[in-house]
Amino acid sequence: MLAGSVNNFSFWYEGKEKEGYIRQLTPLECERLMGLPEGWTALGNGNKDEAISDYARYKAIGNAIAVPCAEYIMAGIAEVL
Repeated sequence: MLAGSVNNFSFWYEGKEKEGYIRQLTPLECERLMGLPEGWTALGNGNKDEAISDYARYKAIGNAIAVPCAEYIMAGIAEVL
């Protein structure tokens, strides 16, 4: 997975580098990779029923921490306390 070099989030097909097989991941795929529920970033922007742009969704996902990572860190803190 590439971040920031081609598009916000891109996927490079291994073994096809010479042919240039690179595609942009969808916001849904990015949500899944981050451990977020499907459609988590789809609505919002002040009005709960208003769909937001894919660019805004990519930006929100890029500024987030992966849910499994956060759960692991918080479980470690809870164990120590």
